[in-house]
Amino acid sequence: MRLLLTSATSEFGRTVADLLSGDHEMVLTDQTRHAEGHPDVVACDLGDDDSTDRLVAGIDAIVHIGHGGHFSSASDLLDVNTRCTYNLLTAVRNAGINRVVNLSTLRLLDDYPEHLTVTENWRPTPGVEPVILSAHLNEYVCREFGREGGIKIANLRLGFPLVAGNTAAAAASGESAALAGDDLLTAINAALTADLGVNAQSTDAPHPVSFRTVHVQSPFENGRFLLKGAASILGLWEGQGVA
Repeated sequence: MRLLLTSATSEFGRTVADLLSGDHEMVLTDQTRHAEGHPDVVACDLGDDDSTDRLVAGIDAIVHIGHGGHFSSASDLLDVNTRCTYNLLTAVRNAGINRVVNLSTLRLLDDYPEHLTVTENWRPTPGVEPVILSAHLNEYVCREFGREGGIKIANLRLGFPLVAGNTAAAAASGESAALAGDDLLTAINAALTADLGVNAQSTDAPHPVSFRTVHVQSPFENGRFLLKGAASILGLWEGQGVA
């Protein structure tokens, strides 16, 4: 599959690119100020112009980093995760690309006490910290495109911290919401092909709602977040390590 990965020069972007490159043909992109000095990265500021249309031409699916990319000023974070995401998804829909995997964060639910069994149905509590608030607003932009139809969007809220290696490495970290790199790769690959199981229509749009949020952390015993969505939507980890 030919994938476009955004925020590709960020530390997290490089990690995701390395994970996916063994299974997919990767096209890497980042904003011009970050892409300089990276000849393998396509510079694009995700504006409302034909440069964004050219960026997505010939792409099969998008992996969009909605949290964990470049940590910059509050205004830049909000701009990238709202306006730029809107422009990208508009170009994606116009190009007829019907699959986006948005990488968000389980830190949106970090304020809930750890003893609670938090699922995808719980309301995020982002507060006003720009890094987290911008991720929350990014999800809203993606949700609206899913509501309007034309794109199936898998919104993966990722565990933290990200740990190199497999599930055992994540469990050994001592962090109850840890996510292993191997498990992140498994989740993204599943999200790229899963049916997503979205049949309900929104109340004010004629199209099926095509947006699903899935919690993704490594499936070890006593993990902080339930993985029922990963099991039912992505077909992963059923009965493994669920709280």
